[in-house]
Amino acid sequence: MTYPFEYLKTGLQLQPRGTAFEIILPQVKSYFVGCSALNIAALGKTILRFVTFDKLCHSLNNNIDNNDNFQRLAGPKLLVAGTLTGMVESLFIIPFENVKTTMIQSALVDNKTQIKAQPSANAKPTFHKLTAKATPVARIEKLLPTVKHMYQTRGLSAFVQGTTPTLFRQIANTSIQFTAYTAFRRLLQGRNDKASSVITGLTTSFTLVVMTQPIDVVKTQMMSQNARTEYKNTLNCMYRIFVQEGIAAFWKGSIFRFMKVGISGGLTFAVYEQVCLSLGFSSRS
Repeated sequence: MTYPFEYLKTGLQLQPRGTAFEIILPQVKSYFVGCSALNIAALGKTILRFVTFDKLCHSLNNNIDNNDNFQRLAGPKLLVAGTLTGMVESLFIIPFENVKTTMIQSALVDNKTQIKAQPSANAKPTFHKLTAKATPVARIEKLLPTVKHMYQTRGLSAFVQGTTPTLFRQIANTSIQFTAYTAFRRLLQGRNDKASSVITGLTTSFTLVVMTQPIDVVKTQMMSQNARTEYKNTLNCMYRIFVQEGIAAFWKGSIFRFMKVGISGGLTFAVYEQVCLSLGFSSRS
């Protein structure tokens, strides 16, 4: 349901310039390219996230055997639980994120505005030479052929590209999401109506996107098919984006990501609370 927003966000981040209407909308048929890889990752990531977080909350709460671990845990311990959870889930999703990014970039190959393959003649100068000719972007959109192509052209390293920014993004995602969610729920304590749930979900999603979007942009660039020929490392990627495209480029695709995170995050936490209630756990508010 939310994948088209992911496609739009990633497509915009892979372009040095242009808008969604110029780059993405002509390719409506490709809106679900890469969805299969992300669905596999999302299923495992969601299960792993909540199981890991609850276990860590229990451990950090001195292994007290009660149903109030989440509510009793606060401050630095809550942040530690979120950070460690992010590290665990990020290691799981990195290969799937690489496959997804490759599939989306492949879907953009035929678009006339797909200009990432060649350095722009108007690009601002940097301390590093621009690559004369970047690695050609292959046109391939199916899951298994994409995995095969990645392995044949880039080896096993193709599945771990962008590990550093992904680790930071997932750690930030989980830490901010759980911390902000808990904080907003406590601000609205005593209100269990649908309006408070919607407000909590939207404010948590907005906080998450604003604070982590720059890392997400860098992650996408480092996972692109021509990242190894264009960037020396993550810091070089950040520098090149800032110098050549400006600071606003770090928030590319933020609107689409907010839509995705708002919907998926709201559904995830709603299901999470209902499961906890059905299992006899106390309210997480």
